[in-house]
Amino acid sequence: MKWLVFLLVMAGCNTPQSSSQQTENAKLSSAKDSCEDPDVSVDCSFVNMPPGITSVMQISKPGEPGEALTITGRLLHADGITPFANVLMYTYHTDGNGKYTKTGGEKGVQKWHGHLHGWIKTDDSGRYEIRTIRPVSYPNSTIPAHIHPAIKEPTWTSYFITDFVFADDPFVNEEYIRSLKRWNYPGDNGIVTLKKENGKWTGTRDIVLLH
Repeated sequence: MKWLVFLLVMAGCNTPQSSSQQTENAKLSSAKDSCEDPDVSVDCSFVNMPPGITSVMQISKPGEPGEALTITGRLLHADGITPFANVLMYTYHTDGNGKYTKTGGEKGVQKWHGHLHGWIKTDDSGRYEIRTIRPVSYPNSTIPAHIHPAIKEPTWTSYFITDFVFADDPFVNEEYIRSLKRWNYPGDNGIVTLKKENGKWTGTRDIVLLH
C-alpha cells in the first residue's frame, strides 16, 4: 500500500502543467524589469517613452527647485551639414542638489536616472529643444555638472554621445577635455556656452552624429 501511495505522488509531480499554470509562471519570471539594472544596454533608455514625442523636451515640472535652462540646437548627419530628422534623443541629469532623485513613478533604467529625464524626436530640420533646470555637480565632486544624452537614429542602434557641460563650470577644464578621449563618444566636446536673461539660462549645441 505504501508503494502505491508513493507511485501516485510521483506521478502527480510529473503531471504537465496546465496552460493557466504556465501563464502564471511566465508572469512571475518576467516580473523583474530587464532594464532595471544600472549598467544595462543604452537601448533601455528608449523603452519607456511616452506617446507623442516632439522636438521639444520638457523635463522639469513647475516648482522644480533650480535655475531654468533651455538648450536648443540641431542634430546633423556625419557630413556636419545635413539636418538629421526623426532622431530620438534621451537625456537625464541631476537635480538642484546634484542627485538623481526619484518621485516613485520611474520604471526600468529611470529608477537609476531619476525623475529629471525626457525624450525628443528631431523635426525635419533636425532641431531639438530641451527645457529643464540647470543641473548641479555631484556632492563633494570635481566632475562638471552635466546632462547625459543618448541617441537612437532611425536605422541604427542606440548609442551615447558626449555629455552636455557648461563653459562657465570651473570643473570644465583641460583635464576634463583630456578625459573625453578615454570615453571616445561621438559628438563634440559637449561644452555649451550659456547666457542668462530674465532669470533663465539659454545655450545652443549642434551635434554631428555617426551617420
